[in-house]
Formats: sequence, structure tokens, C-alpha cells
Amino acid sequence: MNKNRQIKYLSPDALYEQIKQFTSGMIVTKGAFEVIVEKCTLEDVEWNHMDQLHRLSIHNTYEKGIRIATGHDFAVSLTQWKNWPFFITVTDVYVAKGLFYQSLTLAGVVFVHSIISLEQINDTVKLKDEWFIASHKLFKLLHKPLNKKLYKLNARLQQEDEQIRQGRFELRKQGYHFKTDCPDYHNSNLLGANTIYPVLEADAHFSVEGLTEKPMLVEAANLKFIASKNNEDTYFIWPATCPHEGGPLIKGTFCKAKAICPWHGLHFKAIELSEAYPFGSRYGFAYELVGKKVYIKQSLPPERNITVVEQVDFISA
Repeated sequence: MNKNRQIKYLSPDALYEQIKQFTSGMIVTKGAFEVIVEKCTLEDVEWNHMDQLHRLSIHNTYEKGIRIATGHDFAVSLTQWKNWPFFITVTDVYVAKGLFYQSLTLAGVVFVHSIISLEQINDTVKLKDEWFIASHKLFKLLHKPLNKKLYKLNARLQQEDEQIRQGRFELRKQGYHFKTDCPDYHNSNLLGANTIYPVLEADAHFSVEGLTEKPMLVEAANLKFIASKNNEDTYFIWPATCPHEGGPLIKGTFCKAKAICPWHGLHFKAIELSEAYPFGSRYGFAYELVGKKVYIKQSLPPERNITVVEQVDFISA
């Protein structure tokens, strides 16, 4: 978070007391969910929390979503609960390192406020989500089922997000970094080439012998790539690690020269090499087909973000 920015906010205890006294007949119910997230960093959990795009691909909850406004420390969104005709405005605030607030109102009668706190403990992160459910006492009967729903939702979402958090953790052990290493609501939602690959060793190459139409992982020195071949002896090649935010492309969907990332649903066009066109460059790598081998060198990464308007090689689903 930008250290020059200051946020005034009510502490959880002060907020709880003020909500209880907000109007006559108010009733407030507390709930909480806590989990130890294995093999991850606090920064990656923060980024995962602020990243909106993964929700449609990873979670079967948010069928639709619109980011109405986003800053470094806040986001205002409109979402739909599954396919039900319920529309929810959600306000998120990055209060401090490891601390988030989230507020929403359901049908104008129930207010829900969550306090999400994170603590790094060695290679794990302790995550705690505490919430207040507030309404007039006439709607007290909604509190208990909503409290259970929030707990179950938290448990499922945290479990589904493990693949992203632990995936980034493993990549960091291999020397990867990301432009979102200091995440905020703005940079966590940029459609750009945010993956910073390790330095590719010299004489990196792989053999095209044995390639088929089914994409497969191949090793070129210290990095992995994905390669396949069509019937015209054209070779399709992608980095194995998604250029956007590090997703495992091999676990995505492929259609000829297109790969769809399993984390964010973004489409990536392959480099196409053949005897007639043996050279190509994309996503920070330059390729050359020499006989039955593909030689790879690192090229300079793009200096600006690749957006759906500026670059058709990188598009949203």
C-alpha cells in the first residue's frame, strides 16, 4: 500500500458499538472463520484477495462482476450471487498491511462487514475473517442461516484459492517474481504481462521429436515450455508459466494455437514455428527452429501492460 496515503477508519470494536447504536431496534451477530494457509506468502494472499478476475475461473459463486471504481487502497464492485436475481454492491478497503475491510448490504435490510486479517508465520499465513451481521430485530431470523452461509463460503473459497497461492509460492522458490509483488487493488487487476521469469540459462533448447497435437511440457535449460505440432509440421510453443500472473498453462484448455489459463481465463496465442518461418518472439522469449531443435533466448519484456485493446495476443475470455 502507498505509504503516503492515509486512511481514517473505525476499529472493529468501535464499529461494532456504533452499529449496535445506529438506529433503534438494531441487532448485531458476530461470526468468524480462521485458517492456516500452507506454503504461501502474505503478499500473495493479499494479491489473491484483491484480484477480481480469478473469481470467475476458480470459484463457482460469482457468476458476474463489475468493478465500478478502483484505487490503490479501495474497490467498489457490483456482483451477482450465482444465478439468483440478487445484486450486491461490495466495498473493499486495504486498511493496512495484512488488514482488509469489506462491506455489503443485502436487499437493503442486512448489513455485513468483514475484517480480514493476515499474519505471516514462517512459510504459512494465518488468515482470520471476522464479520458483523447487522439488521433491525425484525430480520433477526436471517442472521443464523447467513452466519452459517458465510462460514461455509469462506471455507470453500479458501480451499479453492490454495492452487493459486501455493502455485506462486513454488514459483518463487524457482526464482520467479511478479510486478504485483507489492499488491494493491489497482495493479492486482491490470491485464498485463506481470510474470518476471528467472534468467534463462545459455544454450536453452528442446527437441521437437516426439511432439504431437497434444500439448506437452518440455524443458529448455532451467525453464519449462509447452509445445505441440500440427499435421503441417508447424510447432506451437508457449511458456509453461502464464505471462499474466504465473498460472500453470498446461492445466488450461488448448485449441490449436490458443491456450486458456486456468487461473484467470485469459487466452494466449502460441508462437508458430516451421521450416518456412523458423523465427518468432512473444511473451519475453525469442525462438529459433534449427533442424529438430528449438533454441530459446530471453528478449526484453514489454514495458507497458498488454490490454485487450492494445494486443490481440492477450485477451480476456
